[in-house]
Amino acid sequence: MRFATAAFGIILACCLLCPANAPAASSTPPKYALALAASAAGRLDDALLAVEQSAKSLGAAYKELYRATPTMVPEARSRLLQSYAVKDGTVAFRDLQGPCGPDPAAKAPCQSLYFYDGENFSDNLFRELAALDSLAPAMAAAYGALPYSWVYLTTPDQGFAIYPNLPLVEAVNNYKPTDKDFYTAADFAAKACGWQSPYLDLAGDGMMVTVSCPVYDGETVLAVSSRDVTISQLSGRVMADLAAIPGARAFLMNRRGKAIAVSDPRLAAAIDAINAKAEEAVVYFRADRGLAAMGLDKAEDSPDDALNAIGEAVIERAETEKKWPMAFVSGKDMVLAARLRATGWHLVLVMPQKAVN
Repeated sequence: MRFATAAFGIILACCLLCPANAPAASSTPPKYALALAASAAGRLDDALLAVEQSAKSLGAAYKELYRATPTMVPEARSRLLQSYAVKDGTVAFRDLQGPCGPDPAAKAPCQSLYFYDGENFSDNLFRELAALDSLAPAMAAAYGALPYSWVYLTTPDQGFAIYPNLPLVEAVNNYKPTDKDFYTAADFAAKACGWQSPYLDLAGDGMMVTVSCPVYDGETVLAVSSRDVTISQLSGRVMADLAAIPGARAFLMNRRGKAIAVSDPRLAAAIDAINAKAEEAVVYFRADRGLAAMGLDKAEDSPDDALNAIGEAVIERAETEKKWPMAFVSGKDMVLAARLRATGWHLVLVMPQKAVN
């Protein structure tokens, strides 16, 4: 990661030091311009893959703990049943002696344990809860290493552990977790991690994305290990570096053009306002024809027509040319785009041609 960051800085410096009297603009960008787009996408890929590996590692740790955990003895089960609360079919198991106390605040540095099927407890559920409880230190360490957002595991029996603390009043929104996108995003067929489409976090953290990894013991699904990523934390440094090029703007979108991030603060605020009003991510960097072709009930183009046209062009070229990174001229600008391997998102950099040449 350090090497990638240093290389990116060198490439960026080359762009920033281009002389004002550079040769006339050409439709063919120099190699360093394409390298810039590829390097920026590589930085985001490195961060996403680190999050994915974190989720995989937590899943592997849970599998070993579950294997080593016997059926909960009656005394331990009795203690667990003395300290739980129920709301709308969601059961919160509370650790009265824990460091955060019986009623910790939202995002307090402690694990929360939930069950999403009322008081229909089973022997296997208590075994899962015991294994999840033992996993708490590993969840805290994973969050500390990559503090993007929530770290959580879901079992097929509707058991659920999350770090940091999620209060019961908010946890009820996850009922039932095995039906939620964060669970079904896991690629069960390939026994591989899957990435959920970017979405708006209604708790106020802006655009988010989730990676979910199935945990198997042979052919048996033990759990799904998930990590949420706040896009602003993930992409902020990369976007700021790209925007440092005179006259340049950058944006990040998924394969269908959904707006994920943009370097222009005013445009970002405008997109946030539209999404907040709709209570979901509805903004796309697409031209009218692209939006119409998707046939979505809720979809709006961004307030920037120029970037919408560029986004549409990138998507069309991606479908026909399938060549990354790509470069093309749009008016007086050179458009550079690279594809993220982890998610398939498109990172697009729009620069004045004189800055490129």
